[in-house]
Amino acid sequence: MTEKVLSVISSTLEILKDDPSTLVINAYGTVKTGGWSNGKLSPYVYIVPPADGIYEFDFVANKPVGIVTEVITPIHSKPYFLAKFPSDLKGVKIYASTNFIVETLP
Repeated sequence: MTEKVLSVISSTLEILKDDPSTLVINAYGTVKTGGWSNGKLSPYVYIVPPADGIYEFDFVANKPVGIVTEVITPIHSKPYFLAKFPSDLKGVKIYASTNFIVETLP
C-alpha cells in the first residue's frame, strides 16, 4: 500500500539539455519504520496550471507488511523525469505527511 513518507528533507532539480529539455526531480526524506520501499514522486493533476508556477507532488512509498524495525529511516525517491516541462514552471512543492519543501529552478 502506498502512503506519504514521514518527512521530506531535501530535493534537487536538474535540467537536462535534451531536445526538448527534461526536468529531473529527486527527493530525500524519512519514513516511520524500516521496510519502506519504492519511494517516488506522485504529481498533482491540474485542470488549470498553478498561477504561481509551482507544481506539486506527493512523496510516497510502499508501506511495509509484517514485523519491521521501529526506527526513523532515510528514503529517497526514484528520479522523476518531466519531459517537455511547462514554460511557466518556476519550481516544485513536495509534500510528506508532516511537512513540505519548495525547490525553485536553478
